[in-house]
This record gives sequence, C-alpha cells and structure tokens, in this order.
Amino acid sequence: MEAHQQQQRHSHRIQLIRPNAPVNLTASATTKTKTELSWDAVSQADGYNIYKDGTKMTSVTGTTYTASNLTASTEYEFYVTATNSVHQTESDASNVVTVTTTA
Repeated sequence: MEAHQQQQRHSHRIQLIRPNAPVNLTASATTKTKTELSWDAVSQADGYNIYKDGTKMTSVTGTTYTASNLTASTEYEFYVTATNSVHQTESDASNVVTVTTTA
C-alpha cells in the first residue's frame, strides 16, 4: 500500500507540470487584413494557443503565426499560451500585443 501511495503522490506532481508563459510576443508586417505574430520557444511546450481579443483562434506547433481575415482600420489584442499535450496543461498568457490594421 505504501508503494501505491508513493505512486499517487508522484502522479499528482506530474499533473501539475505546466509550461512557462511565452515571452517576447511581437506583431509585425501588419496590413489591412493580417499580421505576423512571433514569440520565443518555451521548453516543455509542444504547442501554442493563439488568442485574439480573448478568444482562442487556433493552435500551432511553431513560434510564429499569421493572423489573417482581419478587418481594415481595426484594433486587435493578441496573446499566446504554451501547451503540453502529455500533461494536458496550458501556461499563463504571454504579454498582450495590440495591433491596429491599416486602412
């Protein structure tokens, strides 16, 4: 029984592993319909969730994403979270970048 309790404690500890929040989120090459997002890779992350105005848009495995189908002359807020599919965890949010598309 003691071995089982140790295993339970170990399993509980593993479930708490979360990747760190992505850092250095930037937006560039913004046009009237798209913007390029990039951020630093996070160890222990195997994916990233992209959020626009607080709503999840998509998930990617790399550290760049082109947000498209945006509306001209409109302000958007983006942030990214890191995910770990093995532990089914999601990090805190990155910094927020505010983008205003061109006219």
